[in-house]
Amino acid sequence: MWTIPKPALTARDTFDTCIEGISDADKKLRLEGLRAQIEDAEEAFNERATTTELHLIAEANVINGANGIVTAKEMEQLYDRHMARQKSRGRDTYDKIMMAAIHGQCPFCGHLPVSTLDHSLPKARHPVLAVTPLNLIPCCKDCNHNKGTLGPNSAETQFFHAYYDDVTADRWLYAEIVEGSPPGAIFFVNTPANWDAATAARVQTQFTALKLGRLYASQAGRQLQNIKRSLHNIFEAAGFDTVREDLEGRSQSCAAVSLNSWEGALYEAASQSDWYCNEGFGE
Repeated sequence: MWTIPKPALTARDTFDTCIEGISDADKKLRLEGLRAQIEDAEEAFNERATTTELHLIAEANVINGANGIVTAKEMEQLYDRHMARQKSRGRDTYDKIMMAAIHGQCPFCGHLPVSTLDHSLPKARHPVLAVTPLNLIPCCKDCNHNKGTLGPNSAETQFFHAYYDDVTADRWLYAEIVEGSPPGAIFFVNTPANWDAATAARVQTQFTALKLGRLYASQAGRQLQNIKRSLHNIFEAAGFDTVREDLEGRSQSCAAVSLNSWEGALYEAASQSDWYCNEGFGE
């Protein structure tokens, strides 16, 4: 749920690059007849994405082009064989889109490294957008898998689009410390009161679908172990309050970079836990 720059690549140029690799004369002719539809679909996508209405774009399993019908399967193959495949003609474009991810991190989870491209609107249901750069978002394999191939059917089920939607200015990710040996944390969504219901539902839907709570909790457990020794030294030297101040400082430092980082939420939760600050960190 983090934003990244739009790719400076057009659907028409990307499409033309990909179809250069088609050796079947009939298929290539039919694909060449789709140029107008490819450009129109890109424009419609941009308009709908700008107004958070991607769920209103109709699904289809065939495209009626100037030179005949092209099936969704053929457009999927165009993407898989002539864009995503290593050393294919469109692979350079694929790699350029991948490079849009800031620090190489997945914009869906904000944690794992990008390793693939996700179709914002699934290529099987929106074949005309199969190689459209605006429909392709760099992400990690886990988020790509968890998101699945279902498209949105309402405003509430529409995933945040990393090129268009921005919820980074408001705090929505929080955590609580789980007392135990070793200590842990749980993560949850708590959206601002001034958000509309659809936006709040989208954050919760995406958080749940991508299993971000589980991802962050697993990383939090390791991180709490990593800082165990340093907190022990602080406690021995200056006591409970100084441990709390140290954790608050860590949280503020993380928040200055990303308001909804799981690390920032973790340190804030730890600083607010009397049990944790009073040597619970040593369990």
